[in-house]
Amino acid sequence: PQPAPRERVVSSSAGEAATPTPRATPTPTATPLPRGPEKVERDMAMARLAAEIHLRSERYAKRPKRKFVSASTQEYAWAGYLSEWVKRVERVGNLNYPDEARRRRLSGQVVISVAIRRSGTVERAEIVQSSGVPLLDASALRIARLAEPYPPLPKTEEDPDILHVTRTWLFLPGGELIDD
Repeated sequence: PQPAPRERVVSSSAGEAATPTPRATPTPTATPLPRGPEKVERDMAMARLAAEIHLRSERYAKRPKRKFVSASTQEYAWAGYLSEWVKRVERVGNLNYPDEARRRRLSGQVVISVAIRRSGTVERAEIVQSSGVPLLDASALRIARLAEPYPPLPKTEEDPDILHVTRTWLFLPGGELIDD
């Protein structure tokens, strides 16, 4: 066995770089711990904070898993679900096309996002890009609600709690709704 290596300092009197002089490290001043009621109060505050942190982390772990899909989705399970969703929305949308929009021959393009729970109910629906016609925007939100309940979400490896569907709907002047 070889002996343990010894520390060696290599220096030269002809070196150009000066080594810094060591600074004295200040000694920390000792802060006395609180006594009696102060200590109990501090410990209680720390316990409250620890409990709050624990509750927040539990709530964060239980938040719903979300999946986002759009017209470009190619995953087999979601593409099939989305196709059925589009058929349902178009059918309900054409049956419930706003009479005033049909009468006034209004048209527009609305980008809508619908959040669907695992059971098929709508968590929320919101306009992502307005058509510029408030009647059509309100009708899009109304149609998204009228079409529920949607089919339950398919079982996949991801198994999300909420599916966000973002689609573009065209309201045509002839009184027809098309999911673009």
